[in-house]
Amino acid sequence: MSDRLSELQRQRALIQGHLTWLDQEIARAAGASITPTPTATASSALIKDAVALPAIQVSAPDVRDADALIAQYETNPKNLTQSTRKGCFMIFGLALLLLGIVICGLLLYTRSRHAHDLPPVPKSAPTSPANR
Repeated sequence: MSDRLSELQRQRALIQGHLTWLDQEIARAAGASITPTPTATASSALIKDAVALPAIQVSAPDVRDADALIAQYETNPKNLTQSTRKGCFMIFGLALLLLGIVICGLLLYTRSRHAHDLPPVPKSAPTSPANR
């Protein structure tokens, strides 16, 4: 039997076992009696026959290591608030600057586009306060 075939059969058996467990949990939640089905016993036999994956040994994490790691990346909430406020003001200022640039650009564009449509500016004699 090829490795691929045995792996597919093992995965199928695991999925069937999970489906059986789901059926049992649904029946238990509905208040119905739980009766093992023939597929449940067959799938459990397939699971036992399946190739077991090697167990990964994990040592318990050291609490001191976790505390040191937390201390390394911990930030002061006051500094976080100040930097957030500073960033918001900077973004607001940049948005106002961009708005001003866009408005000036539109004004220059429309004036240059429609300069020939504007009436000429009348030249009047300079007036002094005594002439009024």
